[in-house]
Amino acid sequence: MNKSERLNDMLQFINDKKAFNLKDLMEKYNISRSTAIRDVQSLELLGMPIYAEQGRNGKYLVLDNRILSPITFTVDEMYAMYFAMLTLKRYKAKPFEYEIIKLENKFNQVLPSKVKDNIEKMKGLINLEITNHSNFNPYLKDLIQGIVEEKIYLVSYLKNKEKIQITGQFIKINSKFGQWYSKIYNIDIQKVQNLRCDKILSLEVVENKNSMRLEYLLSLVENHHKQTDAIEFSIIVTDRGKDLYDKEHYPSMSIQKTDDNYIISGYYNWNEEDFISDYFLRYGKSIISISPPTLKASIQNKLHILITHLNKMNLQC
Repeated sequence: MNKSERLNDMLQFINDKKAFNLKDLMEKYNISRSTAIRDVQSLELLGMPIYAEQGRNGKYLVLDNRILSPITFTVDEMYAMYFAMLTLKRYKAKPFEYEIIKLENKFNQVLPSKVKDNIEKMKGLINLEITNHSNFNPYLKDLIQGIVEEKIYLVSYLKNKEKIQITGQFIKINSKFGQWYSKIYNIDIQKVQNLRCDKILSLEVVENKNSMRLEYLLSLVENHHKQTDAIEFSIIVTDRGKDLYDKEHYPSMSIQKTDDNYIISGYYNWNEEDFISDYFLRYGKSIISISPPTLKASIQNKLHILITHLNKMNLQC
């Protein structure tokens, strides 16, 4: 095994460990102490986050933010990763933002000139557009790591311009139309809640509470939203309504094709009628029928308020 082969194998060997000593390398690779020292120095130059712990039983420690062994990609795979990275770059707030900048720099350094030229051409041909909110949140990376590591947080956030604190464990984050949302299990009330990530003011890890397994919390997410007195709805729409549904809809809804039209069905909780009425008001003349009648009446009332407002504007002009 030559030196390059040994170093590549050593990367994987060390990457699976939190600590090692020179004897480990000497025995595994049948090398001398001086060669082992030089190999460790070479790994550090490659970017392996290693530091030495001095003392009688001195050893080398590997930081948690370890690098992966080298991986070979095809040109098409590099295109796919690059454009996936550009899509995420369109968000004002994103997790691992600094790492994305470094990744793009690495791409620019290692990509063959022909591949870079093709990417520049494709960037002008492909429009990676996304609704980009001006809202910003610096905690996305912390949320993801907290979910994976099953951490409990004391969370401060804004609700109706009021600062509120809860203790909970984050379960999922998702993005919709450029806005980041999170689901958290509120330990105080033992319920799953939705939080808008840009409303989070601060996070503080709570050390003296036992966290729950992520698998269990994920099982709670599926049915946390629907209340026992939720109202079922069914709305028939045209092709135009199908287009509007595809652009924006919510997990409590689904759509099915009929012979000539589409049926949007789902549910809303009693305190969400105002929200759901505003949502379907956008469908306008694409709506063919609405059930239940109470939802239809609510939408009609919204429309009446809008017409009254527009008439007042005309009188002022």
